[in-house]
This record gives sequence, structure tokens and C-alpha cells, in this order.
Amino acid sequence: MILSMNEKRALLKRQRELDEYEDELVRRYAQSQEARAGELAQLKAEAEAQREAIFQKLAQEEAERRAQAEFVENLRNEL
Repeated sequence: MILSMNEKRALLKRQRELDEYEDELVRRYAQSQEARAGELAQLKAEAEAQREAIFQKLAQEEAERRAQAEFVENLRNEL
């Protein structure tokens, strides 16, 4: 099939437009993936902070129980 110069230019222009459109879609996808990764990192950090707060509270409660048990044991020994 023999294409005229105008047809060939039109096809090349259309191909360039399609390539640019594809590049734009890839760029948007990469941006959305970056945003999602950032959101996930933030959620993980929040969950880790909550987890750490819970563990510290548990450790504090355990220390208080031990201190109370030690106090009771010392009272028993003194009596």
C-alpha cells in the first residue's frame, strides 16, 4: 500500500499523540502508586505508634503489679 506524504504525516502524528497519551497514563499511574505507598507508610506508622503505646501501658501495669506484690510480700515478712 502506497501512502501519500500527507497520510504518512497524519499517521506519524497520530502515533506521536498515542505515545504521549501512553506516557501520561504511565505518569499518572506512577503518581497514584507513590501516593498509595505514602498513605500505607503513614497507616503503618500510626499502627506501630498505637502498638508501642499499648506495649508501654502493659509494661507499666506489669511493673505496678510487681511493685504491689513486692510491697505485700515485704509486709508479710515484717509481720
